[in-house]
Amino acid sequence: MHARRRTWGTAIAGMAIVALGAFAGQPLLVLAGVPLAGWIVGRQASAVRAFRDVDDRLTLSVSTARAAVTVDESVRVTASARFEGPDPAPTPVTVTVPLPVGATGANRAERTLEIPAGEREAATTFSCSFPTAGRFSFPPANVTIRSSDGLFTESLPRGSMPTVRADPRTPSDLHVGKGGEALSYGDHPAERSGGGITPEEIRQYQPGDAADRIDWKATARHGQIYVREFEAESDRRTVLIVDHRARTDLGAAGATLFDYVREVALGFVAGAEALSDPLGCWTVGDDGVTGRFDATSASAGYDRIRSHLQNLTPTDDGIGAGGGGTASADGVGPSIVGTGHAQVRPAAAVARAERLTDDAPFARRVRPFFEARDSYVRRIRGDALFGAVERARTEGGTTTLSVIVTDDADPDRLLEAVRLATRGGGHALVFVAPRVLFDADDPVDPETAYDRYLEFERFRRTLDGITRVTAFEVGPGDRLDRLLAAARRRRR
Repeated sequence: MHARRRTWGTAIAGMAIVALGAFAGQPLLVLAGVPLAGWIVGRQASAVRAFRDVDDRLTLSVSTARAAVTVDESVRVTASARFEGPDPAPTPVTVTVPLPVGATGANRAERTLEIPAGEREAATTFSCSFPTAGRFSFPPANVTIRSSDGLFTESLPRGSMPTVRADPRTPSDLHVGKGGEALSYGDHPAERSGGGITPEEIRQYQPGDAADRIDWKATARHGQIYVREFEAESDRRTVLIVDHRARTDLGAAGATLFDYVREVALGFVAGAEALSDPLGCWTVGDDGVTGRFDATSASAGYDRIRSHLQNLTPTDDGIGAGGGGTASADGVGPSIVGTGHAQVRPAAAVARAERLTDDAPFARRVRPFFEARDSYVRRIRGDALFGAVERARTEGGTTTLSVIVTDDADPDRLLEAVRLATRGGGHALVFVAPRVLFDADDPVDPETAYDRYLEFERFRRTLDGITRVTAFEVGPGDRLDRLLAAARRRRR
C-alpha cells in the first residue's frame, strides 16, 4: 500500500502541530495531533478492506485476435475487467496492459481501462505489432486501486497473459520444384488425415496434391515424388540442416536467398509437426554450427526449432556475402575437381594422378592439380556444411533422413556433403537455391542468366541422380518464370 501526496501532507501537518505544541509547551496542541493520527489509521484500515475486496472479486481477461502474425503485422488485443458477485466496485480501479519487450503500437492511454467506484466492468481494445520474429509474451497487467477518499493506492500484477508468435515475412512467390516445374509446396488442407494412421498405399505425386501429403522418405528412396493416401507412423529420424552463411544474404530486402531458404525449412518443420515425425535441426554459419536441436516429436521441441529459425539471420564471415567459389587447394587457379559441375572425387583424382607417369607437356601441365588432392580433402572437410552433415550423421545414425537447405555457391562441396549424407544407407532431400535467381532483379544479359540456370539445373540433376537423393530447386517463382519465358522467346 502506498500513501498519496495528500496523505503525506496531512500527516506532515499533524506532526508539525505536535512538534509545535511540544516546543511551545502547549499540551493541547500535542493532544490535537492524536485524533488526526487516529483518523489516518482508520482511513488506512478502510482502504485495506476495500483493496482486499477488489483483489478477491476482480476478474481480468486479456486476449489476442490471433496467436500468430507476421513481422510488423498488427494484432488486435482485447482487455476486459469485471467484478464478480452482486456488489459493484467498492473503489476506483485502473488496469494497464503492458506491451511485450520489443512490441510497438498502442500508447499507454489506449492500453488502459478504468472502473469507477459503483461500476461493475470495463473493456478496451488496442493494436500492436512486432518488428522482429519470435515468440512474445505479454507481461502481467498492472491493476492500480485507489481508496475512495484518494489517500491510498495499491498496485497488483494480475492476469493470465497471452503469447503471440511473430513469423518472418514469407516470400509470396515461393517456388519449389525441378527443372522449372513447380511442386505444390506448403499447402495444408484441414481435411488431411492425422499422424499415426496406417497407410493404405503410396502413389506418385500428381498436380494438385497437397505437399503435406508427400512421403519424403519414399520420395528420397525412389527418386520420384510420392504421396500417401493415409499418413504413416514414422520410425526414421529426420535432421534438418539449414545454411545461413553470409553468402545467403543475397537479393532484395524481404526476398533474399536466405528468406526463401528459411521458408522451406519452416515448412518442413510444420510438416514434421503435423505428422509427429521426430525432427532434429542443425543450422550452419560461416564459422560452423550455430544451432543444434536433438530429434524431437514434442510440441515444445518443434516450437524451439521454429523459434530458432525465425530469429535466424545470415552470419558475417568478415569478408562479404559474395559466397565461395571453386578455388584450388592452395587458393590459386582452377579447382582440382574441375570447372563448372564436372566434379572429380578425391579417389578418382588419386587414380588419375598415378597414371600421369610420362613427361609429356600435357602431363606436366595437369599433374599439379591432381597432386594437390590432400589439401582438397582438408578443404572439403573444413567446410561448415560438410562438417554439420558429418556431425549429424555421427550423432543421429547413418540411416537418418538428411534434409539439406542451401544454395549453389559451392557445388563441389555440396556434392561431397550430400554423398556423405547417403553413406551407410542414409537418404537425403536437398533443397538448393540457385544464386542466378537472386543476383539482380532484371539481369542485363538474359542469355547469360539462362546459361547460368542451365548450369545449375545440370548440377541439380547430378545431385538428383545420386542413389537415395532427391534434389529440388528453391527460389522466386516469378523470377524463374521470366527467365524461362525470355529463353523461349529467344528460341522462337
